[in-house]
Amino acid sequence: MLNTDKNPLVTIWIAARNEEGNIIECLESIHETNFPKNQLQVLIGDDQSIDKTAELVADYIQDKPYFELISIQNTINNQRGKANVLANLYEHSKGKYFLITDADVKVNPNWIHGMIAGFENNPKLGHQVGVTAVRGKSLWHQYQSIDWLHALTLLRTAALINLPLTGLGNNSGMTRAAYEATGGYAKIPFSITEDFALFHEVVKQGYSFKNSINQQVFAETLPMTNLKEFLHQRKRWMVGALQCPWWIVFLLYCQALFLPILVAISCVFSWKIALGIWLIKWLGQTITVLPTILKLKQIHLIKHLLSYELYANWWQITMVIFYAIPIKIDWKGRIYS
Repeated sequence: MLNTDKNPLVTIWIAARNEEGNIIECLESIHETNFPKNQLQVLIGDDQSIDKTAELVADYIQDKPYFELISIQNTINNQRGKANVLANLYEHSKGKYFLITDADVKVNPNWIHGMIAGFENNPKLGHQVGVTAVRGKSLWHQYQSIDWLHALTLLRTAALINLPLTGLGNNSGMTRAAYEATGGYAKIPFSITEDFALFHEVVKQGYSFKNSINQQVFAETLPMTNLKEFLHQRKRWMVGALQCPWWIVFLLYCQALFLPILVAISCVFSWKIALGIWLIKWLGQTITVLPTILKLKQIHLIKHLLSYELYANWWQITMVIFYAIPIKIDWKGRIYS
């Protein structure tokens, strides 16, 4: 273990609402990190859970003084859901750095060191994003994992050319100075994509940002297990995606409508041209995500890269259709306009 005098105080924020089946595994993974516990503060915000989340957490942390369970009762700046939880947790935070993860996420033992390394090496760095895969045994779960890794690889590529797109709500961090420069969620207007909103406010304040893909900042989240929650998750993502630069939105729609575009090309020109375009797209997609899969040792995903293309085309066009349907987003048992 490193000399504690050389380690800054780090605060971890976890928003928990009806997470009785997940929260203990999350807390255990944090407890098992190799970061000095006397330099660590873990704040769990119980967001009015109606299951045994609070009871389980209270029992688990009773002999772990660096954990603290906070019942979220106050509404700050008209915030809702996770954004309001984080706004409340800030008021109890003592750390130099704030790390954010979710109650269904399992971090690795080196996660804290990995997430703060950039801050320690670069005083101008305000926001850090790690990399998250989905853990699950079914084919659908593994397709979701490729989704995450492909998207995060593209975000890292954008970050390397200093193009700010978005943060990541279940595996991110920032300096206290950067958070306070934005006014935090006590000043930021409410957004269901609270990670997107906070990230862009940090960038507006002149701080740099970083997306990392390595074993140190790697975490695993649980998959969406039914179609309803999957569609509502993707609709929520669309809210953030449509706030990106117009040309990014255009490319996203082209990707989502890729199959209809191929059909049109096949009818107007030739099926051979359409097939060639599809192969180029698949190769580009595979070349993009494969290095990430290898670096993170997610070897089991490689065998699905071909069939993943069929799945990706399905969910992308479904997402556009579902987004256009006037159905409010249902997330964690709450309805958002």
